[in-house]
Amino acid sequence: MKVKLDGVMETLLITLDVRARDYKEQNSILKDKKSYEITQQIDYDFGKFQSEKKNYYGILARAKLMDAQIRKFIEKYPTCHIVSIGSGLDTRLTRIDNGKIHWYDVDFPEVIEIRKKFFNENERIKFIKKSALDASWTKEICTNGEKLLIISEGVIMYFHPEQVKEFLNILTDNFDSFDLYLDCLSTRLVNKAKTNKSVKRTNSEYYFGVTNGKELISLNPKLKQTGYINFTKEL
Repeated sequence: MKVKLDGVMETLLITLDVRARDYKEQNSILKDKKSYEITQQIDYDFGKFQSEKKNYYGILARAKLMDAQIRKFIEKYPTCHIVSIGSGLDTRLTRIDNGKIHWYDVDFPEVIEIRKKFFNENERIKFIKKSALDASWTKEICTNGEKLLIISEGVIMYFHPEQVKEFLNILTDNFDSFDLYLDCLSTRLVNKAKTNKSVKRTNSEYYFGVTNGKELISLNPKLKQTGYINFTKEL
C-alpha cells in the first residue's frame, strides 16, 4: 500500500524503518518482527532515511529503555491502562503486552486510518483519532480505578514550548492521578536539528528540549519529577 504523510506525521516512518532494519540484524536489539512486516507492505522510499546513523542508534536505545521502564510498570500494575500519545505505527504493545493491560493509541485521524491497516481494536485496545493537543481525547480514557500510565516517544521535540505547556496542562486538568513517561531530546540536540538529514527530509523541525527534565516542571508545577534517565547510555 502507498503511504502519503506530510510534515511531522511522516516522521513515524523514520522510527518504523529503524525497528525494521534492527530486526534483520543478527544481534537485533528489539527483535521487532511486526515492524519489519509492516515495512514489507508499505510502498515508500525508506532509503532516504538510512544515511543518518545517529537516528538509528538513538531510536533503538530510546525504544529499549522505554520498553524496560514500561515493563516494570506493568509488573507492578498488571491491569493498568496505558495511553500512547502520538503512537503512529508504533509496535510497542506487541513487545510488552501481558494480555491484561488496556491500551489507547492517540494520533491524528490520518495516522490512525493507516494504523488500522496493521492493527486491530478489541476490548483492551482502542484507537483515538485526535491530536494530543485536543483535550477531548482524555474523555475517551476510562480506567475504572486502575493505574494510568501516559507515554510519549518521539513526539514532544516537535512541539513548541507553549504547545508542551498546553499538553501538560491537558493532562493535569483532566486526570486526577497518572504517571508520565516522556521522551525528550536534549537542548543541545534541538539546537543541532538542522543537521539531522532524516528529519529535514520530512520538512519537520525540533523545537523543544531539556537539560534534566526540570524544564517540564517549570511549565506545569502541578507535576512532580520522579526520575530522569539518559537513554544514550543504553547501547
